[in-house]
Amino acid sequence: MNRDTRIQHHGEDRERHAGSVAPPVFRSSLFTFPDCAALQEAFCGRGDRSLYSRVANPTVQVLERKVADLEKADDAVAFSSGMGAISATLLSFLSSGDHLVCLSRAYAPTLALARGLIRRMGVKVTFIPPEDIRQLEAYIEERTRLIYLESPASYTFEVIDLAHAAALARERGIVTATDNSWASPLFQQPLDLGIDISVHSGTKYLGGHSDILLGMAAGKEPHVNKVRHLAVLLGACLSPEDAFLAVRGLRTLPLRMRRHEESALLVAKRLLEHERVLDVLHPALPSFPSHSLWKKQFSGSSGLFAFRLRGDPRRFADALEVFHLGVSWGGFESLALPHAVIAASHTEDELRPDIPDDLIRLSIGLEDPEDLWKDLERGFAAS
Repeated sequence: MNRDTRIQHHGEDRERHAGSVAPPVFRSSLFTFPDCAALQEAFCGRGDRSLYSRVANPTVQVLERKVADLEKADDAVAFSSGMGAISATLLSFLSSGDHLVCLSRAYAPTLALARGLIRRMGVKVTFIPPEDIRQLEAYIEERTRLIYLESPASYTFEVIDLAHAAALARERGIVTATDNSWASPLFQQPLDLGIDISVHSGTKYLGGHSDILLGMAAGKEPHVNKVRHLAVLLGACLSPEDAFLAVRGLRTLPLRMRRHEESALLVAKRLLEHERVLDVLHPALPSFPSHSLWKKQFSGSSGLFAFRLRGDPRRFADALEVFHLGVSWGGFESLALPHAVIAASHTEDELRPDIPDDLIRLSIGLEDPEDLWKDLERGFAAS
């Protein structure tokens, strides 16, 4: 069955739910049992009945089954935020005395977690730049237990050779994880490339409507079991209401991603030719340094990219009317985020000195791209 068909129906149990075409929202903290034998089954993790919503909720399970199918994974765990998924993944495979190799251009809160809490746990952390991935072997130590990547890299969008990293790690028994939020499961399949765990900020494209916080971690059963065990203990569980909205968002994911891709490429190509633009950082552009790897590793591109402005980024951004100024991305609305504002506001743990202050990140939403281009022209005129 085609993926676009499976995304509509996989993981549903409509017969069990009175034929409801949409999954019911099980707004219940706990679930009761007819007898002690059934209760004991649930305590032992057997059977198909839920025990407690922090552990498992039927509405959340529909979402988990759908995302696992999209990622070609055995299982997936839902969290109340993307950072919940990232934190649980890192903490599940690291203990005092271990070594973490982390991409130096990962999501800023991920860097803050690695520089802060992870190091305070007694874990040695080494940051690897995207350009050194081919020399990954030199970064691996005897106590390396986890390699954490993100492809494309946050803000600067370098494509990471996940297959190369996964092969090296597998030879040495090291777990690999990558943030797959930019591509969504539609445009990149990390598990097919050998990665153990694919992590998402589902707040972005999976939800798609800027109305939920969501994290997902998907992978093979042994790895996901470890992450799920810690997720239950940490309590970063997703509410059934947000799971329902995420399932609803997934149903339009193929349509939305195609529109994001098409509009973003149109805007990016025009920016590339604009006299006020120094550079466009979009991996689907042939001019981008790691474009050839992008063609090999991805089946499409999303709506998030950046460009370098020959002008004042604050004045440019303040003149925009259709683009909104804000963090996050992947929703229906288009967003602009000047890095100069971020650099002046971030903590030391989150700082990325490798990003120039003239960089502006754009998230291209679902508006008419011609209206978006007119808005960008307004920004150029003001900067």
